[in-house]
Amino acid sequence: MKDKKVKPGQIRFTPIDNRLMEMPPFVNSVSNPPSWFKKIHKNYGSLRTCAGTVDYLATGVTIPLWTNVYCRPRPDGSGWEYGSDEMSPQAGIGIISGFPFESTGSCPMTQVRGIENSDFPKIANPWRIETAPGWSTMMIPLAWEPSSDYSVVPAVVHTDFYHTMNLVLNITASEEFSIKFGTPMMHLIPFKRSEDFNEVLFNDESHFKYVATKGFGMGHISPRSHTSAPYRKERKKVDEKLAVENKKGKFRVRLTDVYRKLT
Repeated sequence: MKDKKVKPGQIRFTPIDNRLMEMPPFVNSVSNPPSWFKKIHKNYGSLRTCAGTVDYLATGVTIPLWTNVYCRPRPDGSGWEYGSDEMSPQAGIGIISGFPFESTGSCPMTQVRGIENSDFPKIANPWRIETAPGWSTMMIPLAWEPSSDYSVVPAVVHTDFYHTMNLVLNITASEEFSIKFGTPMMHLIPFKRSEDFNEVLFNDESHFKYVATKGFGMGHISPRSHTSAPYRKERKKVDEKLAVENKKGKFRVRLTDVYRKLT
């Protein structure tokens, strides 16, 4: 069976067991925000009117937890015991191993723990994750849905050739807890590696007056609108301009190729 190629702007998930499709990863979108977000009023100054937050919540993909996970402190206080409901042990769904405390030693991430010298549980991810050539995937915790019991260890994986992204937990709790099946766990943001930045620029404060009239919040776009419409309108205008410029650039490349062939 031959797979179709994953195109830029796409991410493909292949389950190790089709029962995983009962709770599959889903695309985050403006039209379908988290249920807690929908309950917030739309009055001026509310989170519902913050375009930056809305766009963040609408970025990337969310993977819900595919099993129930249980964690409790060891009787001797040396760390944690953990287990899960193994939907399919043969397939590896619900398998948990771990990285020892010595993997990091004491560091900022462990210093917020209830039991600092415990290990890092690793829950095997039963989804194969693929992106187009040149595209990687950043995995981060769900910042707007944190837990006082744990956090997800972030990472960047080059999912165009390495398709495994396991779920590693940093347990901050001191007492027994569980994580339910379907809990949103992994926030994935695919990105094109070649478009990553590698340089930070600075202006002197004397230049500030020349840039103060440009951009949202400092210039002709008012930040005091009761909606994010002006902000989104400006983004659309910039994106459309870039699309036209890219189209012209591709046309020039084709003309150059034709000219080279003729000569």
